[in-house]
Amino acid sequence: MRIVLATCGSRGDVQPMIALSLALQSAGHDVLLVGPPEKALWARQLGCSYMKFGRNVTAFLNNMKDAISLRTNMAAIFFVRQELYSQFKILPPIIKNADLVIGSSLMFALSSIAQAMNIKYRYIAFTPQLFPSGDHPFLTIKTQTFPRWCNEISWKTASLLDKFNITFLINRHRKKMGLAPIDNAWDHILGDHTIVACDKEVARVPLDVKKTFVQTGYLHLDLPSEPQPDLDRFLENGSKPIYAGFGSMPPEDQAKNIPLLVKAARRVGKRIIIAKFWEESSEHKFSRDVFFIKNYPHLKLFPKTAAVIHHGGAGTTAAAAISGVPQVIVPHILDQYFHGQKIYRSKMGPKSIWRAKLTADKLVAALENCLCNPKIKQTAKKKGESINRNKSLQLTVKTIEQSF
Repeated sequence: MRIVLATCGSRGDVQPMIALSLALQSAGHDVLLVGPPEKALWARQLGCSYMKFGRNVTAFLNNMKDAISLRTNMAAIFFVRQELYSQFKILPPIIKNADLVIGSSLMFALSSIAQAMNIKYRYIAFTPQLFPSGDHPFLTIKTQTFPRWCNEISWKTASLLDKFNITFLINRHRKKMGLAPIDNAWDHILGDHTIVACDKEVARVPLDVKKTFVQTGYLHLDLPSEPQPDLDRFLENGSKPIYAGFGSMPPEDQAKNIPLLVKAARRVGKRIIIAKFWEESSEHKFSRDVFFIKNYPHLKLFPKTAAVIHHGGAGTTAAAAISGVPQVIVPHILDQYFHGQKIYRSKMGPKSIWRAKLTADKLVAALENCLCNPKIKQTAKKKGESINRNKSLQLTVKTIEQSF
């Protein structure tokens, strides 16, 4: 079968789709992955057939000062609207010979395009929070402890407001294609038989979800790693360190966190490895208890750490969970708040600390909970041992093949 996968977003949106693309290729399918242009070289080096599409998402994120301001939110809305227009314009000739198209993340136009071209369509969700439910609020709501009725209202309100945003834009293009209008864009984007690529140990799909779905587990990519003798020496020269990294969140904001992260690690008597995706130097560059790392696979590093501090992205949450280590989530946006609450409720980590409220004292308290609370350490280890990443990929491939 000829299958086209399409995604739009940061590394966390592209990486699991590369894993799926390679798994489908191994199963004998003709697969093309369409995604952000800056990820093309990386994907092709891994053996993935990849086509550049849309704007440079990494550059867009790197130009932001932070991820939580009103200015940032407005820029993100404008970015999504531009991408939606590009998708309707550019995707049709790309998918015209496909037997099946599979979208994820911000691929909001693909479902309508597939319908117009009579091509089978599936959507992959990396978090159950994409489904309307009384168990959790709409994605833009930070608080995850509202009562069910309040969560339900948040979804109804979001759907009503969206009639003047994404739903309106999609319907404008659907009219040009001779398609009937839709009432709810997100319901249409999720499609029938949504694939939920999230581990049940992290978050199960709520029982009140009305759409049909199959939850297969997160799509981990087995990444090669270059030898790093300096890292090996750092790991060997003492007890397990703490890892801290905030994924694709704006680098300028991440750089501001470094003194706070180092201070917190020292107060709990731990060394720290910090993920650094920018070139500027740091005052801690030559500190013996601090190690900066770039582009090192989480699945190879996390099992060697005592705890993981991260932003709560779906991929990092899954990697920390399968590695069996406690995690401290510092959510910045969207489903990161959801994952923070799920990790806390499952006792795989302490309460999350919102980025806007992050302080050294709060981080120290969370780390002490991770390092000294046997329940968290035991639960994290047990959950990690119960997740089978190979089975997740195999089940996803099988589910896709059953589309025919």
